[in-house]
Amino acid sequence: MRRSFALGVVLLCYVGFFLIFLSWYHSSKYDGPIATHGTLDISHWNFAKDGEIQLNGQWMLYPGQILSPKDNLAKKKYQFMTVPTAKNGTENFKAVGSNTGTYRLLIHSDRNQVFGLQTSTIYSSNRIYVNGQFVGESGHPSTDHHMETSLRSYAAYFTLHKGDNELLIQTTRATGAVGWGISRPILFGTQQQISQKHDFILFNDLSVVISFFIIGLYFLGFFIQRTKDLYLLFFSIICLLFAVIISFISEARVIYLLFPNLSYAHLVIIESTSTLLIGIALLLYLYFAYPQLVSKKITYGVVTVSLCTLILDFLPLDQLTMIGLLLHTSSAVFTLAYAFYIFVLAIIQRVEGSVYLMIAALSMSIFVIMTTINVYIPKRLFALYSVSSLLFLLMLALLMSQRFSNAFKRSEHLTAELDQNNQIKDEFIAKISHEFRTPLNGIINIAQTLLASKKDRKISEEAEKLQMVTRIGYRLSDLVNDILDIEKLKHGTLAVRPVPLDVAAVVQAELAFYKLLAEKKGLYLVNQIPTDLPLIYADENRFRQIINNLVDNAIKYTQSGKITIRAKRNTDGVELIIADTGSGIPPSEMETIFHPFERKKVTQVEGTGLGLSIVKQLVALQKGKLWVDSEVGVGSIFHVVLPIIRSEHIIDSRLSTKHARHTHQSKGQIPAAKALITPHYSHSVKAPAILVVDDDLENLSILIDMLEGIPYNVTAVKNGKEALAELARAKPDLVITDLMMPGMSGFELCTKIRKQHRLTELPVLTLTAAINNEDKHLAFRAGANDILQKPYNFSEFAARIRGLILMKQAAAQATNMEVAFLQSQIRPHFLYNVLNSMIALSYEDIEKTRDMITQFAAYLRGSFDFQNTSSISSLKKELELVKAYLAIEKMRFGERVRVMLNVDGTLDFPLPPLMIQPLVENAVQHGIGKRKTGGQVRVTVRHEKNHYIIQVADNGVGMSQEELESVLDIANGRRSVGLKNINNRLKHFFGTELMIESRLGSGTTITMHLPDRS
Repeated sequence: MRRSFALGVVLLCYVGFFLIFLSWYHSSKYDGPIATHGTLDISHWNFAKDGEIQLNGQWMLYPGQILSPKDNLAKKKYQFMTVPTAKNGTENFKAVGSNTGTYRLLIHSDRNQVFGLQTSTIYSSNRIYVNGQFVGESGHPSTDHHMETSLRSYAAYFTLHKGDNELLIQTTRATGAVGWGISRPILFGTQQQISQKHDFILFNDLSVVISFFIIGLYFLGFFIQRTKDLYLLFFSIICLLFAVIISFISEARVIYLLFPNLSYAHLVIIESTSTLLIGIALLLYLYFAYPQLVSKKITYGVVTVSLCTLILDFLPLDQLTMIGLLLHTSSAVFTLAYAFYIFVLAIIQRVEGSVYLMIAALSMSIFVIMTTINVYIPKRLFALYSVSSLLFLLMLALLMSQRFSNAFKRSEHLTAELDQNNQIKDEFIAKISHEFRTPLNGIINIAQTLLASKKDRKISEEAEKLQMVTRIGYRLSDLVNDILDIEKLKHGTLAVRPVPLDVAAVVQAELAFYKLLAEKKGLYLVNQIPTDLPLIYADENRFRQIINNLVDNAIKYTQSGKITIRAKRNTDGVELIIADTGSGIPPSEMETIFHPFERKKVTQVEGTGLGLSIVKQLVALQKGKLWVDSEVGVGSIFHVVLPIIRSEHIIDSRLSTKHARHTHQSKGQIPAAKALITPHYSHSVKAPAILVVDDDLENLSILIDMLEGIPYNVTAVKNGKEALAELARAKPDLVITDLMMPGMSGFELCTKIRKQHRLTELPVLTLTAAINNEDKHLAFRAGANDILQKPYNFSEFAARIRGLILMKQAAAQATNMEVAFLQSQIRPHFLYNVLNSMIALSYEDIEKTRDMITQFAAYLRGSFDFQNTSSISSLKKELELVKAYLAIEKMRFGERVRVMLNVDGTLDFPLPPLMIQPLVENAVQHGIGKRKTGGQVRVTVRHEKNHYIIQVADNGVGMSQEELESVLDIANGRRSVGLKNINNRLKHFFGTELMIESRLGSGTTITMHLPDRS
C-alpha cells in the first residue's frame, strides 16, 4: 500500500512539474526584434532600457560552403534558415544535404557603437566575422580533414556602424552530433551587457562545479575513514560526476577552461560515460543507504540498460544518434524518478531526515525536467539547474550530516547503556555467584554431615538429606537453563514445538512442588482453574516454564496471604491469571520488570532477574500476550493469554509416528477417534497385553493402531480412573500413559500403580510432549520405568516396549527361580528332621512310624507335584501339603503342637505354590516351638468382599518392634527367606503385601489378601 502511494506521488509530481515547465516555455514569448529575410533591424531597440536581445529569426544559410568576407556572397546560392534550429542534427543534415554551411545576417543600426555577442551551442565548430573582421571562433570549421570540433562558448566584442552590418558564422557539424548549426540563441547587446552576462554565467557555473567537486572530495575522504559505509563512496562519486556533467552542460562550458583543446568527440565520450555512471552511482547509493527499500532487480536492470547505451554511443553510426539520445534520456529520467520514489517511500516510512529528503526529491525533479526540456527545445531558459542541483546537493549533505549526528548521539547513548550494562553485568555476576554459592554451600554442608555421621547408618535413614541435595542440584540446573534460554532468545535460536495442552492438567502437575514451598512460608496456594477449558496450542515444556517462573516469582515476593491461579476463556484464547497478595510493583518499575537482570528494589529477595524476561519472550514466541496489574502494598496480577487450538493446529501436532498406520496395519478394524469408546479392547492374539492411557482420543487411536500392528493385546482407556479399574480387573504386561492428563495426571497414576506393583512386576512407559530434568526426576520417583518424548520414532517406540516386556519376563523367571531356591532352603532342613524322627520312633512304636512314613510320602508327593512345573497351584493342594506337614510335626512333638484349621471346605482358588506351608512352618519353628509348653497354630481361609483372606496365627513367643520392622529383610538371616519370597510373589501375582502383627510374648499373626478374579 505504501509503495503504491509513493509511486503515485512520484508520477503526479513528475507529470505536474513537466506540465508546469512546458507551459512556461510556451507562455514565455521573446519580445525583442526578429530577423526577417536575413536582416535584423535594431535601430528602434533601446538596449539601455530593454536589455540584450537574441539573434533569432530568418538567417541566410549557404549550405555546403565555408565562405569568408572576401568571397562574393551576392553570387552564392543561399536559403533562409530559422535560428535557432528546432530540428536535430540528422534531420537538418537531410534538409540541407551537408554538414557544413555559412550563416549570414545583416544587422541594421542607427548609430556607431561597440556591441558584443555571447555564443551558446553551435555544432560542432564555428568562426565569426563582423563587417569582415574576425571576432572569435570555437574549433576550426573546414570542409576537409583539417576540421577541429569544439562546443566552447565565448563572448566577442566589435563595433557596429550606422547602417547595415554583416555578421558571418562558419559552421561544421561532426558526424554523429545530436545538433546542427546554431541550436541555441545567440545573445546580442552592448559591450557592458554582454560582459556582465558572460561573467555571471561563468561565475554561476564555476560555483556549482567547485561546490560539487569539494563536497565529493570531502565525502571521499570520509569514506576512506569509514570504508564499511559504501553509500559514502557512491555519494562522493555522484558529487564528482555532477561536477563533470555541469561543466559541459552549463552555458559557460567551464570544462574548456581546464581542457581548451577538448574536441567534440572527446566531449561526447565524457558526456556519455559520466551521465550513465552517475545513474549507476545514484542507484548504488540508494541501495546501500536504503537497502530495505531498493529492489535488486531494478538496480541490475538499469545497470544493464546503461551499459548497452554506452556501447551504442561508441558506434560511429549517424542513425543511432537519436536512439542513443532517447536511451540516455530514458535512463536518466527513470533513474532519477526511481530515486525520487525511494525518497518518497523513505519519507512515508519516516526515516531520519525526512524533510531533507523531501526538498532533495523536489529539487532533483526540477533539475531532471529542466535538463530534459533544454535537450529537446532550442529556446533559452533560465538556468534553474544550478539552484536545484545545489539545493539537491545541500539537502543530501545535510541528510548525511544528520545521520552522522544521530549516529554520534546513538553512540553516546550506547556508550552510556554499555556502561550501565557493564554495571548490571557486574551485579549479575555477583548475584549469580551468590545464587551458586548458597546451594553449593548447602551441598558441602550436607556431604560433610554425612561423612561425619555414624558409618553404619543406612541410605534410607539419610534419604531426606539426599533428596535435599537433589533439589539443590535441580535448582542450580534451572538457573543454568535460564541463562542459556536468555542467550537463545537473544539470538533467536530458541525453538518452540506447540501441541494441544490441557491447562488444568499442566498447572495441577506443576503446583505440587510449589504447594510445599508456599506452606513453608505460611502461604496459601489456591488453584481455581476450571477443568472444562478448551485446549491451548503451546509448547508444553515452555508453558510449564512460564507457570513455574510466575508462581515462583509470586511466592518470592509474597510474605503473607495467598496466591491464586485462575483461568478463563476470552476472545484471544485462554487467559491464565496468577494473583498474589505480595508487596506489589511500583509504577516506576512497571516498564523494566520484563528486562533481563531487572529485579524489584523494594525487597531483599534474592534472584537473578531472568524469570520475567524469559516469560515475556516465551509468551511472545507462542503468539500470546502478557501484562501485569499491580498496586504497591496490595499485590500483583499477571495475565498470560495463549491461543486456543484450531483445526490446522491439530494437523500440525499429530504424532510423528502416524506413518505406522501404513507400514504396520492392524489385522483388526480401528475405530475413528470420534467413534472410539473406552475402554477399548483389541482382538485377542497370542501376545503380551498392554494398557494404554491417553486423554486425546486421536492419539489413543494412533497408539492402538501401532500396537495392534506389532502385534500386542491392547486395552485403551482415556483417563487414570479407567486405567485403575482395568488394572483391578486384569494385570497387563505393560502400561503406557501420557503424563499430562486432566483429572488424574500420569504422575498420580504411576504413584497409585506402584502402591500395588513393583517396577519389575508391572513396567510403566510414560509419554510426554516436553521433558526436563525435573520432570524426569518426578516421573521416576512416581514409579515410571521409562520416559519417551513426543514426537518419537516408531522403531524406538517399539524397542522401548519390547525392552520393558522382556525385563518383566526376566523378573518373573527370577521369581520362579526364587521359589525353587525357597524349596531348596526348606526341603533339606525338613527332610533331616523327619528322617531323624522316624528312626527314633521306629524303636518305640512301629505303627506310628508307619503313619509318619505315610504322611511324609504324602508331603513329598504334594511337593514334587508342582515343583518346576507350574507357577500356580491351588488352595486344596496347598492345604493338603499343610496338613501333611502338621501331621508329621504333631507326631514329632505330640501335644506341644496344637492345630486349628478354620477353612470352608467348598473354597478352592488358584494360588502360587508354597504360600501357606512356609508360614505354618515358620509359626511352628519360630513361634510355638520356642516355648516349652508349645502352643496353637490357627489357619483360617475365608471369602470376604471380593477378596480371599488367608491368615496364619500362633500364640508363640512373638517379636519385638525392631524384629518386626526388619522381618522381611533378607539380610537378617535365613528365617526371613521364606517370608520375603512369599511377600514378593504376593506383590507380583496379586498386587498386595503380607500384613504381620506381633507382640512379644503374645504371638504372631500373618495375613494375606488375594483378590477374587473369578
